[in-house]
Amino acid sequence: MNFDLAWFQSRYDKEGPGGTGSDYINCPLNKEEYDAFIAAVLAGDKTDFKEWETNTPYFEGCLPIEVMASRGVETLRFGPMKPVGLDDPRTGRWPYAVVQLRQDNKLGTLYNIVGFQTKLKYAEQVRIFRMIPGLENAEFARLGGLHRNTFLNSPRVLDSQLRLKADPRLRFAGQVTGVEGYVESTAIGLLAGRFLAAESLGSRLSRRRSRPHSVRC
Repeated sequence: MNFDLAWFQSRYDKEGPGGTGSDYINCPLNKEEYDAFIAAVLAGDKTDFKEWETNTPYFEGCLPIEVMASRGVETLRFGPMKPVGLDDPRTGRWPYAVVQLRQDNKLGTLYNIVGFQTKLKYAEQVRIFRMIPGLENAEFARLGGLHRNTFLNSPRVLDSQLRLKADPRLRFAGQVTGVEGYVESTAIGLLAGRFLAAESLGSRLSRRRSRPHSVRC
């Protein structure tokens, strides 16, 4: 990392759980550097989908950077490369665009580039990502790629206790039910376990209803 250009800071100096307010490495780009980076991403050689997955839609909340770039040159600058809340210590101002890196191991020897899902081929990733100021001499321990997730149409095929309507012996839990995120997937797993435990004990899970607060005007 070239810390003559990059610096540690969380957006708006916000402290996350266990954080310090300086939990990301920020690599700033000016307009010329950003435009050159976008052009390289769009022109870069990309892997092809297999025939059986060509019609699989992208998840809009986790798009590859080249797909976002193809929707407009400014798209990434208002997405994972947005510079808001980050003060370049060389200027005291927000940069034109920024690439953030987040610590990936306890020792602080590995960092991942935030929001940079991509279908760029490996050699292209190394070449293009070294265009990012601060990463000119970076060593890449692991390069990016896409994975395909499969979800159930849960409202149609599962009942209110996560059982398969066509075969209630089967319950589903986790991401396959259609949730997105670690916490949400874990929560659905806990719910499935509680539903099964209640059924085995011959009891029903009670629903707690909250009462609205009264306000005197």
